Amino acid sequence: MWGDSLYNEKIKFSDTFTEIWTYSKPIGQGRKEQDRDDVKKRRSFEELSKEEQKEKLIRLQRHRQECKWELMRLIETNWDSRTSFITLTTKEKFERDKFTEQFMKFIKRLNYQVFGTKKATLKYVATLETQKRGAYHAHCLFFSVPFIEHKKLLKIWGLGGVRINKLNKLDDVSNCGRYCVKYMEKSLGQELLYSVGKKAYLRSRNLKIPEEVKIFSVKPLEFDKELIVYESDYFSKVYVEGKLVNNPVHYRKIRNKGKCSDDN
Repeated sequence: MWGDSLYNEKIKFSDTFTEIWTYSKPIGQGRKEQDRDDVKKRRSFEELSKEEQKEKLIRLQRHRQECKWELMRLIETNWDSRTSFITLTTKEKFERDKFTEQFMKFIKRLNYQVFGTKKATLKYVATLETQKRGAYHAHCLFFSVPFIEHKKLLKIWGLGGVRINKLNKLDDVSNCGRYCVKYMEKSLGQELLYSVGKKAYLRSRNLKIPEEVKIFSVKPLEFDKELIVYESDYFSKVYVEGKLVNNPVHYRKIRNKGKCSDDN
């Protein structure tokens, strides 16, 4: 009935947290769980009915939360003592694709400045956000980079301002993901709603990726309840005998022992 390769527990590990998804119905390894109804022909938000718009906003909210945590995992996994957080703005108003093009050119220039090579070595994540005047700006995290003077960053960017966000207020490295992502949340929401088909955030391909394990367990995994910082229940979708049915999911986010952080 279920096939040969199944899992009902999905576990993701980062340096600070362990996340566990427990599915009521097993999922085949070759088929991803779905958290929305059958895929319909893509229409713009304005073309949807009021009820469809409401459902879409609910899905976007859930997806935004998933992207937020995905970004937090990447930050926590790649964070080191030479991490820099900057915001890039422009004097000129660019459309999204043009701004992205200019941003990627900046990445190449910065990569060459820091590492002296055209080989993509720079490690980064970035989100794009529109200001009130309609111009885009970028929130960027660079990992394992030496100190670069502000005036030099201005010259390398060359299109406007560069704001260096101070990271010395972090009292614990386990706060790094949450601290940085709070500046990027608005960007994630905008991209998901207004830039359909675009990536919610940009990142280099050389980042360390949090480990993911999928297992089949007869009994749900148990952990010290004091280490659980967040848990929730929701429905995803799974195919059973060719039909898409509800699949109750229990999610837990657990602080790794030895890490002290308060997370929401």
